[in-house]
Amino acid sequence: MLKSGDLVGHLAANRSARLALIQDVLKGKARLADPSGGAGSKPVAVRELSLISSGLDDAGSIRHALQAMPLPRTLLATAWQEATARSEPEQPLDLAEFCRLLRAEPDLADRASAWLSLMGPQDLFRLRKEEIIPRSAAELRLMRRERRLKQLREQRDRHVLEQLAQRQSLDWGQDEPLIQHLRQQLERLAVADDPKAIALDEDINGALNTAGYDGSATSLQSLLMDLGLLQQGQPLALLGSAWQQGFPADCLQQVKELLTSELTAPGDESRQDLSALPCFAIDSADTREVDDAIGIERRSEGDRIWVHIADPHRLIAPGSPLDQEARRRGSTLYLSSGLQPMLPLELAAGPLSLLPGRRQAAISVAIGLDQNGAISLVQSCRSWIKVSYRLSYEDADDLIELAPPEDPDLADLHGLMQQRRLWRQAQGGLLMDQAEGRLFRKGETAELQLEVSEPSPARLLVAEAMVLAGAAMAQWCSEHDLAMPFRGQPGAEPERMEAALRFEDGPVRWAHQRGALSRSRTSCVAEPHQSLGLQAYLQWTSPIRRYGDLLAHRQWLAQMGLLHPSSPPLSAEQLTPLLERSDQLNREASLIARQDQRQALLQWLFESQQGKGPFQSLLLRWLREDLQLALVRVDAWAMDLPARIEGNAEPGQALQLVVTDVNPAEDLLRLTATPC
Repeated sequence: MLKSGDLVGHLAANRSARLALIQDVLKGKARLADPSGGAGSKPVAVRELSLISSGLDDAGSIRHALQAMPLPRTLLATAWQEATARSEPEQPLDLAEFCRLLRAEPDLADRASAWLSLMGPQDLFRLRKEEIIPRSAAELRLMRRERRLKQLREQRDRHVLEQLAQRQSLDWGQDEPLIQHLRQQLERLAVADDPKAIALDEDINGALNTAGYDGSATSLQSLLMDLGLLQQGQPLALLGSAWQQGFPADCLQQVKELLTSELTAPGDESRQDLSALPCFAIDSADTREVDDAIGIERRSEGDRIWVHIADPHRLIAPGSPLDQEARRRGSTLYLSSGLQPMLPLELAAGPLSLLPGRRQAAISVAIGLDQNGAISLVQSCRSWIKVSYRLSYEDADDLIELAPPEDPDLADLHGLMQQRRLWRQAQGGLLMDQAEGRLFRKGETAELQLEVSEPSPARLLVAEAMVLAGAAMAQWCSEHDLAMPFRGQPGAEPERMEAALRFEDGPVRWAHQRGALSRSRTSCVAEPHQSLGLQAYLQWTSPIRRYGDLLAHRQWLAQMGLLHPSSPPLSAEQLTPLLERSDQLNREASLIARQDQRQALLQWLFESQQGKGPFQSLLLRWLREDLQLALVRVDAWAMDLPARIEGNAEPGQALQLVVTDVNPAEDLLRLTATPC
């Protein structure tokens, strides 16, 4: 029990240890005497005090003790050696016993010095209340190793922050905590709607400010390229997205097992054999994920259109690592630098793709059309097919145009799809087919090249066949009350749609119609899709490239009792959160793709020999007429872009467009157009 006159050590939080005499004690607090002889200091909590000696009456000894200094480190080490040499070294010591390790008859100053040493920075002893316990040699080695590692980490952390401040490229593959934490912080900035609202660590924020980051997306993108987190021209939103990361090890292991197995699956024996029916896989020449094929079956009661779709569920079970990763990605992402697949390409471009000349598993839909182009028959099954030909769009265009008597299938399919397009148009569907320009990075130098896709007969044929398959399956699922990822588009703004009709059919009318349309949405219940002219529609034809399509196949398989492992289809309540997540990922993919094409366009205009113009263009519609800002179509690029109009002009008027300013580093593009 502490009392007046006791010599104590005082160790308060965040303060150095000191020696003092107790002046008085009252209600858990003690007032300490001022060593200079003045009034006592502010009372302190008794729990902060340690008794060094009591019952003192020698003023000289007290004064000498209060002036004591900590023991030299060599004496503290000697005390540890003596303590560990005892017969029971693990036994704790009190302060008096500790002092006798060094001197047979220690005085008050010795006790004070010992207490100061033990309370200072030292490893040799640990303290537990009034007990002093020598640490073992093994414990000391471990502590010193951890301290050294901590020092090295702090040194590395300082180096990382210096590199960040100097905009030097970092090794992001390191498993260093600060590197990974810094990456997470930068990824949060990259996806934030308001980067300034993101709370950053003080040291990271300071380094970013030194590096010149001003809070803007342009500044951040430039910094991330310097740091090596983004490649030249990569969109900012790609950072931290599922597509930027590699496939997890468990996915790659599953792919390896599938590729080295015999690739047989439950239900193979019950598939309908359609391999004798000719069918065509038509796509771009560089397409790797071939997930659809089309064919025609001649029957006396009327020709049937067959749309065959890849069947990933044959190899990928719900809940498996590959299924979970596909759900995390949501879709294959197409960038100017190449694709970022939803499923590993070894599988998506291999066993899952509908490659020619071999018997392959598919989900096939037979569709009959009446004389007007309406759907009169829908039959679906799991099947075996054999793709007769894999054709580029150019090759398919030749077959459609030539219509050789010995192989009229494509020409006949083209005629049926034309009939179907006219039927949709009669139902209110909008046919807005026009050339589209995209930029791609080609070759080892990743040189940007513009590719313009024209709405050729083959492209229109394939697009209409895919819409037809989605409409047919949506109709079937709706009739069977099966929850599906139906796509709908509510009614457009009538006045704006009516106003669009004053322009002749073509780009100007289509631009006004697109501006009047509502955004399409996903729902578990079928609803009309205005721009397609359909009462029900779902995306069905890309299950190795879109997770929503994979879910649609899974629901159908479960409904038919064909899913392995067997389970019932999901209810609308169960399916809804999956669709919401899928829609979110689709929006993210669209944002990344738009950013990618914008960056590519800026870089292409900045680096290429395109020059400043002028370029022939067309005023489509006003974006802000009060600011003379309009949407224009640049014919040479097959792109619709915003431009400032100089002079009086109206939608539909021809323009001469020039590039007035372009700077990829600042995300700057200014286009100016004048009437011809």
